[in-house]
Amino acid sequence: MPSWITPGTIAGLLGLLAALAGAFGKPALAAFLQDPGTASTLLTVLGGAAALIAGALKGIETPAPTARK
Repeated sequence: MPSWITPGTIAGLLGLLAALAGAFGKPALAAFLQDPGTASTLLTVLGGAAALIAGALKGIETPAPTARK
């Protein structure tokens, strides 16, 4: 994964989303987003999704053309 996707970045993004959810009158969503476990769970899910996508892209790769003599 890119070097900017770290637990701190995810936690900061979730904090911003929690503030926005609270501002728009969604206290339950804000409480969920502020939970410290949410950041680690989201990071785990993103890592798993990236691994699945990478595996699928590797499987779609076309074979290299063979050289003629």
